[in-house]
Amino acid sequence: MIPGVVNSRHEAIVRLRVRGPNGDESEVDSIVDSGFSSALTLPAATVSALGLIRQSGGVAVLADGSVRHYEIHAADVFWDGRWLPILVNIIGDESLIGMRLLTGHELRIEVVPNGSVAIALLPQQPAAPHSQNNQRK
Repeated sequence: MIPGVVNSRHEAIVRLRVRGPNGDESEVDSIVDSGFSSALTLPAATVSALGLIRQSGGVAVLADGSVRHYEIHAADVFWDGRWLPILVNIIGDESLIGMRLLTGHELRIEVVPNGSVAIALLPQQPAAPHSQNNQRK
């Protein structure tokens, strides 16, 4: 389970360990953002301090309608007790956890100041059948 806490602005905050290619690590308080579809955003200063390697870039339309150019860097994040390679976006000055990182997990939030946040791995789901026979017998 990955723990966190709700801050006074009712944001779900989770502290993550992020690692760069040379083994440098940083702990980053990140906001859980269900409207963000990628894995993680980090501030440019954190990306620079960790020496993350640029992979590509892109353009995003933010929730407020503004258009932003961003860069994508490779990093490792400590997630579910192991290091996971991910792609990190640089958009703004906050760190955000997005839905790609939360995939396969349950998110529980007590939405009150100092409420608990818990991210837990979902149990394995049975594989869906490749095809279904819709004919009645």
